[in-house]
Amino acid sequence: MKRPIFLSSVFEDPLGTKLNIRKLVRNTMDKRSTASDRRPVWMAEDFPALDPASPVPSFEKLQLCLDGVREAQCLVAVVAKRHGSEVMVDGVGNVPTSFFEAELFEAALLGKPAFIFVLKGADELEPRLDSLLKLLEPFFPNLNRKPVSEEEILRQVDSLIDHYDRPKWIRPFLRPPKLRETVRALAALRHRPYDVHADIPRLRFLREPYDPTLPFPDAAKIELLLERASNATTQQTRLTLLWFAIRELTAAPFAEPRFSDFAGLWDRALSAWRSAGAWYGLHAHLELGCLAALGSVCEIRKRVAKAALPHGELASEYYSIAGLMRSQKMYALALRHVEEALASSTHNPANVIAIRASIYRKMGHLSAAIVDYETVAESRRELGGATYGEALSELGYAQALNWNLRQGITQMEGGLALLNMAAPSGFTIRSMRKLARGYALAGKFVRALELANDAYDLAIRLGAYDQIGRLERAAHLIDQARVPRR
Repeated sequence: MKRPIFLSSVFEDPLGTKLNIRKLVRNTMDKRSTASDRRPVWMAEDFPALDPASPVPSFEKLQLCLDGVREAQCLVAVVAKRHGSEVMVDGVGNVPTSFFEAELFEAALLGKPAFIFVLKGADELEPRLDSLLKLLEPFFPNLNRKPVSEEEILRQVDSLIDHYDRPKWIRPFLRPPKLRETVRALAALRHRPYDVHADIPRLRFLREPYDPTLPFPDAAKIELLLERASNATTQQTRLTLLWFAIRELTAAPFAEPRFSDFAGLWDRALSAWRSAGAWYGLHAHLELGCLAALGSVCEIRKRVAKAALPHGELASEYYSIAGLMRSQKMYALALRHVEEALASSTHNPANVIAIRASIYRKMGHLSAAIVDYETVAESRRELGGATYGEALSELGYAQALNWNLRQGITQMEGGLALLNMAAPSGFTIRSMRKLARGYALAGKFVRALELANDAYDLAIRLGAYDQIGRLERAAHLIDQARVPRR
């Protein structure tokens, strides 16, 4: 059973002593239900694998906790004095991130409603904990640094339990704004027009994070974390490992010349963050999002590394944001970055043309999109494999939207077959989703729903949250389309 509330806190001194508030919450749940699987609050005490004496490796324990955060609808965190115990990653060693920090960060990353309480008596926080709260404070509007009693925290938890116990249709809370409205509001707040040829986006990852409480970064450890992240099988694990690397780097901010030796590692970490974050759905003017990571990469390359700017990646990101906003201005900005990327010898032309084709498709210029997709497919034909499969899938989808259904479906089926020969990825999911749409356009609704459901299951397994919402909407539309109208 999914538990709607995740309770996060650190151990107290002596090390391993649990906060008394955890016992109080547990007693409250026991009074409400005798079945442990019906408890509405996710607590580590319910999982034998999370016992301090358990032989389960530290990083696997953390992954179990982060799964709980992802499944929950809100997070309750109780701040005591300590930052928490560091996480140990096999083959890497301890990283400057605790279980508590990772849980807070995951909630911030997913935009979960979070209720963070500073426990009375914890007025003097460890410097590292205090620095963490300052770093993440913009993501937690409900954070109140004024210490509160156990009784008040328990009252608030009780209120949340009552709220989530109610049927959804009678819950009194206002529903959060739609994603499109949120993305538009963030763009209005944080986006400013700029000359893509001479300037860079203004947004920065976590506002150029700096944590003076951390020791000097260990470059070898960061290299290992980046390697582990690149080999991770799910986007959740990849982002967690990248956060460990970035936290190590926050002791050496890239904007300061004395830390210029770490500029390359910052660039690699944030570039990898952008790639993984795209499949996680971090498309907006978010300070933990893909655009913010690219803004920081631009600054690193312009001020420190003197390297080529990531115009292709920026074009792709603005294309994604434009789709969420339905903004012609953002599509136009994406196209300007495409032009800059094509003028640069550092970008693969086929990759950039593929981005331009997708922009044309979303803008309704299907003929121009098909010409570009054909160029990409032809350039990748000799490479074969998943690379060619992705190109065929995109070309076939554009053909299907242009009502060349038989040709488009044949190309998409061929593309998916090539993608299925490699390890499953976000590109596989996207190809399945688009082929399902093609089947629906051709009236093959049963095949469309089956494929959409298979794609959904794969998206859940790989943590491709960017595709999950799209697949839910696609399955709903397909299901509605097959219902006879009277």
